[in-house]
Amino acid sequence: MSDGRCRRCGTWLARDNADVLCSACAGAQRRDGAPAVPEEFWRGALMDGALASGDLGRVIRMYRFHPCHRRPLAQSVVAGWLHVSQATLSRIEHGKRQLTVDEIDGFTRALGMPLALRWIALPEAGDDVEPLSRRSLLGAGVGAAAWGLNATTAPAPAAAREIDPELVAHWMDLLRLLTRHDTMYGSSDVVGAVRHELGLIAAHRKVARGELRAQLLRAEARWALFASWLSHDTGNSRLRDIWAERTLELAREASYPDLAAWVLMRRSRWAGHERDARRAIAFAEAARRTPGSSEQVRALCALRLAQGQALAQDPDACERSLAAAHDLLGRADVADTPDLCRLDVTAPWVLGDDARCWLRLQPRKAIPMFEEVLRLLPPDRTRKRGVHQAHLATACAAADEPERAAAEGMKALSIAQTLQSDVILRRLKRLDRRLAACDMPAVGEFREALAAL
Repeated sequence: MSDGRCRRCGTWLARDNADVLCSACAGAQRRDGAPAVPEEFWRGALMDGALASGDLGRVIRMYRFHPCHRRPLAQSVVAGWLHVSQATLSRIEHGKRQLTVDEIDGFTRALGMPLALRWIALPEAGDDVEPLSRRSLLGAGVGAAAWGLNATTAPAPAAAREIDPELVAHWMDLLRLLTRHDTMYGSSDVVGAVRHELGLIAAHRKVARGELRAQLLRAEARWALFASWLSHDTGNSRLRDIWAERTLELAREASYPDLAAWVLMRRSRWAGHERDARRAIAFAEAARRTPGSSEQVRALCALRLAQGQALAQDPDACERSLAAAHDLLGRADVADTPDLCRLDVTAPWVLGDDARCWLRLQPRKAIPMFEEVLRLLPPDRTRKRGVHQAHLATACAAADEPERAAAEGMKALSIAQTLQSDVILRRLKRLDRRLAACDMPAVGEFREALAAL
């Protein structure tokens, strides 16, 4: 019962209205959506526990009762903002309702959760999230490392019997989420979290025994590979190579031949970025000779070898390696594709590798190939789009189309700025040098925009 006034319009509330809004204003507020709250709202001590728990229902409840609102928000009002019924929201807050990825994304956006916190809630499209346990993917244990939230409660165990076997699956799920965030938004938010989790995995692996130790070794190897990639993307080649060596050691100790070949392939590509054809070919050959690797991984090794041969301006050898790669991919059983390379054997990735070869040998032939790659790329592969956009710009410049090269370069530059990706910027700096002698206005605009970074 209330004889107060509506907080929004000032009219008297009905005697049976226990809310702070009249029915008309409550309906309008549902339509208008959640009010903006300062970022400190999400990062303060009051919200820390809810975020660290990984329980989205608890986060929503904490949101409703946060003192910032002066009075608790009615469940029916927040349910309206989330486009669910009051009964559904009640079940979510009590952990009795599974949420889809789209629901999690929609709810966190509707409440205005900052991106740096919101991304943790996004598993792969189509997945469901269990009703929010301590290890659910929202909190995922990375808050402390990345944004100063409560620390991951997975202390180093004193004995093997203290290790929860479910931690391996937890760490692999978390790696998948971090990788997805990195591809969409860049590596700057991820590096600290990866170092933190790698330390935890290593501490558990050191005391584990038997099959659990083998699983932790494989998980640690995958995380080390990701750390190597992040170092490369941020321009730290020394740390990149240290993590690559560590990945190779762990992969060999874990009897993980596909990953051992994979890290050698990565080093082949990085040598190619540095214009070192000899090392690019040597790493690709070593990767291809890895005993026990799958046909799909060997096909990717052949593609890396072709790129090294293209860099060495050996078109005949390059075409032979490309033919060998496509032959292996054609014979491989798609159902047996290792999860490590499931994406890399799809059409846009393979076509992109082919196009890189022709970029060095026949740039004009590479232009329509890169155009097709950009058409086929999934929309969430932001960095990959930026890289291929830069490749397309370079192909246009090499084919004596400087004006178009500048236009495509500007598109890549926009992505590089958003992601703070050194990988894309390095390609654009090469494009800049190639266009240095051109005095077209569009080229000048591109070069000025790049210099301003």
